[in-house]
Amino acid sequence: MNGNGRVNGRLPRYHQIAEALRTRIREGTLRPGARLDTQRRLATSFGVTLMTLRQALELLEREHLISRRHGLGTFVAAPSIDYDILQLRRFAGDLSAKGEHVATRLLTTRFSPPDRRVGDALSLGPGERVLVVARLRLVDGHPMSLQRSFLPALIGDEVVRADLTRTPLHQVLERALGIVIGRAHETVSAVRLGRPEARELGCSAGAPAFESERVSFDAAGAPVVFDRVFIPGDRFRITRDLRYEGAAS
Repeated sequence: MNGNGRVNGRLPRYHQIAEALRTRIREGTLRPGARLDTQRRLATSFGVTLMTLRQALELLEREHLISRRHGLGTFVAAPSIDYDILQLRRFAGDLSAKGEHVATRLLTTRFSPPDRRVGDALSLGPGERVLVVARLRLVDGHPMSLQRSFLPALIGDEVVRADLTRTPLHQVLERALGIVIGRAHETVSAVRLGRPEARELGCSAGAPAFESERVSFDAAGAPVVFDRVFIPGDRFRITRDLRYEGAAS
């Protein structure tokens, strides 16, 4: 190996190491959330110096394939969502349009009394129930978000008859009930995952996450669905296109 890291004119050694680790990540040998060996062990296994190994890790970190956490080590990064808060989009459809392999796992459907936030958002009276539909979204087999949808019982009685393992909720609303969502109000907050949510998402209880609460309305302005979504903090980015007032067009 010469001074610039090249071996007999081939790619620099750190590029070769980065490609080897990149392949392990893409093929699933190194799964999202997995901790890599220590830098010293990795350097020894590849037969290079720590400096060369760190150059390889810097490449992978710039590609958002790994993340280094101070005092904890280096981990394979989970897929992340670029979320435009100015657009009303469906999560699975948006990611599918970007070429990600998205799957939905139906966890449960049940009728229950709503909590106060759900009841107020859906304008429910005392004693009214809601249908709760819980789903897990997976990207390339890795849990990305946990979504609980709450619908008034009158709508839920029809929705629960549909095969929600095959038909998305919005399609059931549109095709079976003629309900088209026209607008929504959404609030995104930073939270820490409770045990039930962490278990479904494959995280530790108390892990930082984003919680989205969205109320969707039909064309007449009536609330139809209250969605509560949890996304681990390392799998979510909020993006916006900004324009300053007075800027030249």
